[in-house]
Amino acid sequence: MSCRWCFAVQYALVLAAMAALALGLAAGTVAAQAGPAFRGDPQAVAEVTAALQKFSAARSWRSRMTSPEGTITTDFVAPDRFRMVLTQGNTTTEIFIIGRETWVREGGTCSKLASTIPVTNPKDLAEQTGADTITVTRGNPEMVDGTPTQTYTMAVERRGTTTRQKLHVATATGLLRRIEVQASQGTLLVDYFDFGAPITINPPC
Repeated sequence: MSCRWCFAVQYALVLAAMAALALGLAAGTVAAQAGPAFRGDPQAVAEVTAALQKFSAARSWRSRMTSPEGTITTDFVAPDRFRMVLTQGNTTTEIFIIGRETWVREGGTCSKLASTIPVTNPKDLAEQTGADTITVTRGNPEMVDGTPTQTYTMAVERRGTTTRQKLHVATATGLLRRIEVQASQGTLLVDYFDFGAPITINPPC
């Protein structure tokens, strides 16, 4: 079976890994070599870390990622259950990840993959992202689909390459509302919602 969607799956998991990593840093449980160092304005760093802690502690959430290549909607149930719906043109693919097991449902067929997508646990993935430093800058307040948010710019440095991300944190809840990432494919936009919703994810076949 084609794995044209593997990058999209890994990217969605990286977003979850960001929160797991931030929680470990704040609690002092992640070794220094396991993840990047946060730098920048101390207040901005503290506010971003607090938002990521809340994200990591959420028992469930939904997200929607849009990019030039298509759309991915994700349901997540802690600690390691994902359901992703990938839409590319007229093609829709569902991917279920439970621990290190993966199922794919597409075109009326459903199958369990014989091999796993490498590193599906967010904590493991966080420790392998390879970022050296993350510099945080506090931005301006902005509205996201009617939700007041505080913005932050994150410059993620990895092996001499810098990727810029913009975080929107809901002012009322302190939870992530949106992440914008500048990538080689174009701008990736991820919206988060339905924190704590009653979501059930089971093997589809």
